[in-house]
Amino acid sequence: MLFVCCITIIVLFLGWFLNQGEPAWGRLDSFPVPEPFTWAYIIPPIAVLALTAWGAPVSTSFLVLSSFVPENIGRLLGSSISGYVMALFLGLASWGLGVWVLERWIFRRHQDSKEIHRIWYPIQWLSTGFLWSMWLVQDMANIFVYLPRNLNLISMCVCTLILCMGLCMLIVIGGGPIQGVLRSKTNTSDLRSASVIDFMFGLCLLYRAFLSSFPLSTTWVFLGLLAGRELALRIRQLKQTTVFTNQVHGSLAKVIGGDIGKASVGLIVSLLIALGIQPLINWSVL
Repeated sequence: MLFVCCITIIVLFLGWFLNQGEPAWGRLDSFPVPEPFTWAYIIPPIAVLALTAWGAPVSTSFLVLSSFVPENIGRLLGSSISGYVMALFLGLASWGLGVWVLERWIFRRHQDSKEIHRIWYPIQWLSTGFLWSMWLVQDMANIFVYLPRNLNLISMCVCTLILCMGLCMLIVIGGGPIQGVLRSKTNTSDLRSASVIDFMFGLCLLYRAFLSSFPLSTTWVFLGLLAGRELALRIRQLKQTTVFTNQVHGSLAKVIGGDIGKASVGLIVSLLIALGIQPLINWSVL
């Protein structure tokens, strides 16, 4: 908890300082504070909670940001799909060309109940910290879109404290039902594989952060990376005499298709809310 909260404080306050009081790293330039600002805008985060409780890898960017500025739906969709494709090919290339050897070794070590070398523990901390910082840069727009675009120091401290409290609660419950998306993939419960995934995911978000300041769905980027990774491992599996991939959750089409299916449900709900919330907002101010 202390580790995650420290990174959160550093990244948020760095963004706040560099962007003159706006902690979302410039990703709200296309999302001004709506006028009027009514109770109807609480519907998107409620929908996020409901879909996440169901276990759907929902895109908070679609659900929240598109509700504030529906005109940006197409741009959000294009940015997220391009992120998915980029991560898919990165996962396919990385694990297909060489990282699959590490995954096979990890799988066999795990099957033989071999101890994990302690060098992997600092690697996991570093890769997790790197990913978390990049995720904060990309996704803080989904939270701070509800606040003024310029925060003073006291407001920033209060927001950071509330966010850190929420993160601590998330750690206590272990991530919730959404963890099922990870458990269906090969070796993801092993910290060595998780460290590699974290690092690759962080690289994707870092590249996108430099490429554009416009928000995208980090969920779709993550699903793309997992899909490319699993596809590469299953292809390599065909040429091996021993099984080293996770076959418990079914075929590749079922594993990847299930993720995309649930994410698509979240996308459809997001579009419906984004398109339907404006009439509700107009009605609420009458």
